[in-house]
Amino acid sequence: MKKWLILPLLMVIVVVAAAYYLEIGANTQTRRERFVAKAKVHVTHNRLNEAIIEYKNALKVDPAHAETHYELALLLMKKGDVKNTYRELVRATDLDPKLSRARYQLAVMNLIAKDLRRAREDLVKLQQHDPNAYEARYLAAQIAALENQPDRAIEELLAAQPREPVKGRTLVDIGRVQLSKRDFKAAENSFREAIAINNKLAVARVALAQLLFITGNEEKAEEELLTATKSDPENEDLLHILGSFYSRTRQTEEFEKLYQDMLKRKPNSLIAKKRLTELALTKAEFNKARELNEQILKTAPEDVDGKYFRARIYLSEHEAQKAADDLMTVTRLSPRFAAGFYYLGQAQVRLGKTAEAKSSLTRAAELMPHWPLPHLSLAQVHLGTGNNDLALDEAHKVLKNQAKNATALMTSGAAWLKKGEPDKAIEIFKQVSVANPNNVAARFNLASAYTAKKQYKEALAQYEEVLKLAPHMLEALGAIAQVHLAQGNAKAALARVEQALNGSKNPAGVNQLLGQISLSIKDYGKAIDYLEKAVSYKPELTSAYYMIGNAYAAEKRFAAALEQYRKVIAKNPKSIPALMMAGTIYDRQKQPAKANEFYQKVLEIDKNFAPAANNLAWNYAEYGGNIDLALTLAQRAREARANDPIIADTLGWIHFKKRSYGTAISLFKESTEKFKDQNPTVLYHLALAHDKNGEEELARQSVKRALSLNADFPELQQATKLLASFGGKQN
Repeated sequence: MKKWLILPLLMVIVVVAAAYYLEIGANTQTRRERFVAKAKVHVTHNRLNEAIIEYKNALKVDPAHAETHYELALLLMKKGDVKNTYRELVRATDLDPKLSRARYQLAVMNLIAKDLRRAREDLVKLQQHDPNAYEARYLAAQIAALENQPDRAIEELLAAQPREPVKGRTLVDIGRVQLSKRDFKAAENSFREAIAINNKLAVARVALAQLLFITGNEEKAEEELLTATKSDPENEDLLHILGSFYSRTRQTEEFEKLYQDMLKRKPNSLIAKKRLTELALTKAEFNKARELNEQILKTAPEDVDGKYFRARIYLSEHEAQKAADDLMTVTRLSPRFAAGFYYLGQAQVRLGKTAEAKSSLTRAAELMPHWPLPHLSLAQVHLGTGNNDLALDEAHKVLKNQAKNATALMTSGAAWLKKGEPDKAIEIFKQVSVANPNNVAARFNLASAYTAKKQYKEALAQYEEVLKLAPHMLEALGAIAQVHLAQGNAKAALARVEQALNGSKNPAGVNQLLGQISLSIKDYGKAIDYLEKAVSYKPELTSAYYMIGNAYAAEKRFAAALEQYRKVIAKNPKSIPALMMAGTIYDRQKQPAKANEFYQKVLEIDKNFAPAANNLAWNYAEYGGNIDLALTLAQRAREARANDPIIADTLGWIHFKKRSYGTAISLFKESTEKFKDQNPTVLYHLALAHDKNGEEELARQSVKRALSLNADFPELQQATKLLASFGGKQN
């Protein structure tokens, strides 16, 4: 009898336990709070995906709870899920119109999307509930700032100050508005007042450090940053400041020791690993950065900072496409991260995506207007694509705050020189040279400006000064040769370059230069001798192979040359120079299929060998091959030799074939700039691209320049026809 009584009792216990486990009987609030508590634990361990799942579970239990929708929105925002963040914020404000924090975040998203109309609507709703609420005043200030009403923005911020959630924070924002007005003194006072109110407010010290850096007071800026770091070393707001502003910081040892000590105390500290990674990148210690960042990504595979650091490392390894892929993710997840856009622009420049690079760099400059690097990079890109006035504008933005910034001054000088105003260029280059007599680039550009004015004596004197400072600078040696050739003195050009062969650290480059001079005076035999010596020293010299091909073509000695190279290949099948020269000869004979066989053999030996990848890409594009494979090969060549004008031309030609005329124009401009407008083929390609892009006048200028060189280039007849065709078109 007792046995039968025990069984029902056990059943009751099991049912009660199951009910407790399954939360049967628990009220809605209790069940929701349990899921939210689990979510918050996941957040503390940076497990965002798991936290999001728990928040969604909470909302299944209580779908009408506005605060939970808001908290889920904040997590989704952190993940970069813009669409669902917006949806959750809308849901939160619909459920509780008085939830000002959610309404404010919704307005901020509208501001980021530049939807001022909706942001103003959000402001009206906030003001209806409490016109003096901190969020309402702060939003009004943001809208005023975007509408270029800084004084109104400051009024709103002052009105918001009594209710600020963090003491001193509003003064920081007031200072930033004053900074936008270029009222540096008022901005500094605001930042210092914020620090006086809240000595541990890291954002105030960071803002002050940035202001001091902008105004040229780097030492004091560094002291403020170090104080902020020591005060709150785990503050994530301090991350990336060092990498953005202090590329040559003098106190890296103090920062490094601070975070190494933290890592000893907290071996799993992500913030310590991140700061140490950034310091390693700042000091170009890429192996150390890689090791630390691998630990970060192992702990948090989707961490945005980890992807950003990895992209920086990829850039150091010339892996531009991998860097761009990571940085696209970084900028999508962190749309207000200026450094992410800046380095994305750098990767896009290396990939030849000039239009995209301009967009990324412009965004970086918008997000951090007083950071010089985006402006300087934009200026360089504009300079390379012939937009000299835009280059001057960007350089001027830096010079307004840093009047002695050498890079900005040099860019301005180069732009004036390209605009045909060498006197202005000379004045600027002299200014930089006087400030720093050992500035090689300033002296070189000064010599170039003298050359443009045909003041050859002064030009030669400056180029020789350059060689005293940088004895192995091939560009200066080549420029000296060009000055002698411009004066009709080939003998002096050869003698000066031959003199440099003795003890040269770059015999390949010097021999190539001698070959180039010999070609210009039609001494083809001597040219071939010099150029073959050049590639024996440095097989990857793309342009040397072209010059050898030109020399053999001029002498019509193809068969003898091929026989010689085949003998070398028979003895050493992996001789890259011989394989390349054989391919080049077949190219000159208009036998691309045979040429490609040799280029493919080279790539089997070294898949990243730029000259072979470039030539194979050209042949695929020109003779009916796979255009996408051609693009891949050209991009690979570009990554290996980012500054090679021949590769830029090839990549431009492929984009032309793919009807991407804007990108093609950028690449052709870059190429012809590096050729100093002396390569008629590239100028012809540029003319074609301008023509297809509907820019007839620019096309006419380019093709006229190509024909004015009086060179017997392969596209001479087509160029002549193109110029003639413009006469019949409507202007």
